[in-house]
Amino acid sequence: MYYEPKRNSSSKIITALLVLIVGVGAFFGGSIYGSLNSEKVLNPGEQPSVEDDSFDKLFEVKEILNATYYKDIDEAALLEGAIKGMVNAVGDPYTVFFNAEEYKDFTDDGAGNYVGIGVIVGIKDDAIVVITPFEGSPAYNAGLRSGDIITQVEGVPYKGSELDKAVNIIRGEEGKPVRLTILRNGTEEEVTIVRASITLVNVQSEMLEGNIGHVTLLQFTEGIAAQVREAVGTLKAQGAKGIILDLRGNPGGFLDEAVGLGSLFIDKGKTILYTLDKGNQKKEYYSAGGDYIGMPLVLLIDEGSASASEVVAGALKDYGAATLVGQKTFGKGIVQMVYNVGDTEGVKVTVSSYYSPKGINIHGEGIHPDVEVKLPEDVQAPLTLENDTQLQKAVEVLRTKMN
Repeated sequence: MYYEPKRNSSSKIITALLVLIVGVGAFFGGSIYGSLNSEKVLNPGEQPSVEDDSFDKLFEVKEILNATYYKDIDEAALLEGAIKGMVNAVGDPYTVFFNAEEYKDFTDDGAGNYVGIGVIVGIKDDAIVVITPFEGSPAYNAGLRSGDIITQVEGVPYKGSELDKAVNIIRGEEGKPVRLTILRNGTEEEVTIVRASITLVNVQSEMLEGNIGHVTLLQFTEGIAAQVREAVGTLKAQGAKGIILDLRGNPGGFLDEAVGLGSLFIDKGKTILYTLDKGNQKKEYYSAGGDYIGMPLVLLIDEGSASASEVVAGALKDYGAATLVGQKTFGKGIVQMVYNVGDTEGVKVTVSSYYSPKGINIHGEGIHPDVEVKLPEDVQAPLTLENDTQLQKAVEVLRTKMN
């Protein structure tokens, strides 16, 4: 399996959405995302000069505040505010500075238990949009659904650009309620959700009738490609002749895991994706070839399939390695890297855009399925083969491919 060589042993490239699980702030499934020390980003000749006067105004304002403000000033709060203001001024909602508490939440392991409301959110049109609530989570049980817009938290309005602020309010203690205002189909309603402990199992598999294996992938966390490989292998040993890979509601995660997953079904040496960075430099990611090339495959996608999910979907679609069933994906075609700042803080930066093997960038556009199917508006949980119209169509398509 191919993985991109790292610039140091702990660095990771990530591509995902925000997840409201661990107090809502730990992002991208709450997984441990490796990072890079900020001083290693700059070459020796690029280190900031002590004689650089471009930030003199910042220190001038700081002196004015310290000299004239009528109350004591928290110097650490001033510094954090200045840094966050600078990062926010970039104008990219995925480029974010984390203080020590936020960075700890961000880097919490995504494979364990969490306290939160259990919903994945993204930013679209400067709004906080529910991508998917985890089935059985407090958010799901309270009625939140994909496409809902969170307009207020505890009665205070928040835009997409203020996601971090909203996250800080939503996070809290197990058993404590949080009040959200949800916009759905032009109508606002208030929902109170009690935070609870949540356990995530990122890879789930089952055998369906007709020698069909169904593998559901919640997030692209560390080692997930190997887990899917094992799950498919187990199903194949049980008699599966074709696989439905379910990426609905999957917000993404590690880019190298997306490459590893795509490699299971794509010929060795073929491009999974390529990226273009700040200097317009192109970097290609290739398949190492896997055990299941040529196996009949259907990929289930929806508006909650984002980032790393779209990397896989784009590659499989471009090569005709799978039939895509469901709804158009979210549309996040950019990649982030996380850098350590000091001992306890960090900054997440959008470092490149990515493209499918055919050169398609899906940012803001998404990927259209080969066979479009929507879930009924009145579908009741839990989703099973009896009421899941998308899964039913996937089974129908796969049976045709297997014959």
